[in-house]
Amino acid sequence: MAKVKADLHNHLRTSCRFSDSDFNRTIDIAKRYEYFVNLKGYDRVYVGEKDNGIYVQKRNVLVIKGQEVPTKEGHVLVFGLAKDTHIKQNRSLADTLKESEDNNGIVVADHPFYRDGLGNYLEANPEYLKSIDAIEVHNGEAALGIPKSPFPYNANRKAQEFYNKLKEDFTHLGTLASSDGHSMYELGRSWTEIDSLDLEHKSEFSNSLRNSVRNTNSETPKRKKSSIFGALDHIIDLILITQIGFRVGLRDFYSGTD
Repeated sequence: MAKVKADLHNHLRTSCRFSDSDFNRTIDIAKRYEYFVNLKGYDRVYVGEKDNGIYVQKRNVLVIKGQEVPTKEGHVLVFGLAKDTHIKQNRSLADTLKESEDNNGIVVADHPFYRDGLGNYLEANPEYLKSIDAIEVHNGEAALGIPKSPFPYNANRKAQEFYNKLKEDFTHLGTLASSDGHSMYELGRSWTEIDSLDLEHKSEFSNSLRNSVRNTNSETPKRKKSSIFGALDHIIDLILITQIGFRVGLRDFYSGTD
């Protein structure tokens, strides 16, 4: 089966004031490395039964709709959602997994042992792993560790060790390496090789995506790049947004959904 390189965890806020030229640049970056991205711009066709993705034929790039969902126990990444579908935030993990299943979403425990990760909770409550499709064993921004902060060292190593411990009991779980990029220069720096997806049969797109993610394992080719500068940029942006932006009326500008 044909393979593609997939970077399935990036953030570009689509409701902010990105221009077509911004998107075109993003698609060009994706084409250069043959990665996945997510924004608007080039002419495109929707794929999937419920417009779950966008295929930019001119650049041979596939865009998959995703959402990083905060739950009371930690974050999960849900992708393959239908167009204009958003999972409710800040509820219990159980409720979030149920809603994700109802919407046929693919669920990943992203940066499980980094800030807002689910790792410790899943260790204590492994039954929830039955409803999760993959563990993010490498997150580019989680490579940043800061002493006495919410950003611990060795988060990616712990994620890989966690998967190694549970893979025999949860054989359906895949493994992903992702950039978690919040800046254009981070797109595609980390990736996972997955099976090519079914773009011809709309009813099979989501199943092919889920199977491709679940078919990954520790031996699957991956590129694992650290994104220390990207993480620092992200932290600075968060500080500016939360401490300064909202005070000067920028709340709406930054209210986009990832």
